[in-house]
Amino acid sequence: MSNAPLISVRHVSKTYGDGRSRGAFKVAALTGLSLDFHAGEFTAIAGPSGSGKSTLLNIIGTLDAPTSGEVLFEGRRVTSLDPAQAADFRLRALGFIFQAYNLIPVLSAVENVEYPLVLQKTPAGERRARAMEVLRWVGLESQAGRRPDLLSGGQQQRVAVARAIVHRPLVVLADEPTANLDSKTAAALLDIMEQLNREHNITLLFSSHDPAVLSRARRVVHLRDGRLVET
Repeated sequence: MSNAPLISVRHVSKTYGDGRSRGAFKVAALTGLSLDFHAGEFTAIAGPSGSGKSTLLNIIGTLDAPTSGEVLFEGRRVTSLDPAQAADFRLRALGFIFQAYNLIPVLSAVENVEYPLVLQKTPAGERRARAMEVLRWVGLESQAGRRPDLLSGGQQQRVAVARAIVHRPLVVLADEPTANLDSKTAAALLDIMEQLNREHNITLLFSSHDPAVLSRARRVVHLRDGRLVET
């Protein structure tokens, strides 16, 4: 791995609410957080509910903005991008895996996987070939024509993984990706994520509070009450 970080989080704080109106609360989700992530990492962000894990991933992914501080991606300050620039950055550089899968119900598995390439205006033939390739990587080539309602939870999450990597992002951000899966299915999904990291050098940052999941990470960043405890 290069010595230069791929992602630098610099003094990031995030506060929800302003506490000005009667009954309103001001909640600090993150407080002065600074840490780096390097290309090729397989890293878990750990902590109990409310520790700031999801908030950190959302800020790194430009889905949310910090109250103060900044995030640099390959030296570029992505927290200052306007909405159109942020959307383009996400489409080019990031993949997302959500615990709720977020698949489009009227599309087949392969069409869901193709969707980021549709947004990138990739030609149809190349689009389908790349989507089928990543479905093979996650062991779902035979289910390519099925819609999400005909797939198990584990299969839907594997489709979500394929969709997250089909456009060859530099980083995949996964927020509690195994939360809705049983332990056997979760282990199989983590096997796939480890293989993608090892064989295709995809940088993976995922959040979890499950010790069985955290034991698979090569690096664990611990948060508590929005602050870095250890890494």
